[in-house]
Amino acid sequence: MQKTISVSDIGPVLITKKSNATRIKLRIHPEKGVLVTIPYMISYKEGEIFVLKNLDWVHEKLTKLYQKKTEILFKPGEKFITRTLNLEFQQYQKYNITAKLVSGTIIINYNPETTDFTVEKVQLFIKKFILKCLRAEGKKELPNRLQSLSEKTGLKYRTAKIGTAGTRLGSCNSRNEIILSARLMLLPEELIDYVILHELCHIVHKNHSEKFYNLLNQLTNNHSTELNKALKKCRIEIKPGVYY
Repeated sequence: MQKTISVSDIGPVLITKKSNATRIKLRIHPEKGVLVTIPYMISYKEGEIFVLKNLDWVHEKLTKLYQKKTEILFKPGEKFITRTLNLEFQQYQKYNITAKLVSGTIIINYNPETTDFTVEKVQLFIKKFILKCLRAEGKKELPNRLQSLSEKTGLKYRTAKIGTAGTRLGSCNSRNEIILSARLMLLPEELIDYVILHELCHIVHKNHSEKFYNLLNQLTNNHSTELNKALKKCRIEIKPGVYY
């Protein structure tokens, strides 16, 4: 059961009753805002009182969250560079923000009088267009890399698709159909190949068994562990930065 209340200077607070909760918990979610979890037998009013008692803590956390979000905004002067793409901001007089891709350059046209880069809608527009461009670049490069590694290893897949998943960079189903995320285009070439080899190994081993990892290690010249550690350190979020 849930109830949303409004707290002055904070805004909406979502209170959720859970049967397995043993105490009141208060947390700040980067997207959902202020969240409170309370035991099922406790009233919503008690949850609200708990928030009011911890207003200083909530304000502090919300301020830090806002500052963090502001630091990673796409805005004029911020860089977004991959091996195949570069981001530029250009001023123009029209009201609405627009975007286009020209020879590997993502151009964001904006009116400085009407465009507020702190608005979530503006950031979402830019991120979606960047992801669209990454997918277009991925469709040019990734199927060729997959085919090349397939021929090299002798591991044959059925079909290949390029998606935009943000949690799984690749997948291989029981029919040996492989899906690769366009976010791979944010990675160095050796890590792209590592992810592709990972999925190709699933042609033979459908789970992450010892045999699977032995094969993956063999195909990466005994560098599977190092490559996996390097992959975990890489960013695949659509944020300003230099990716190559």
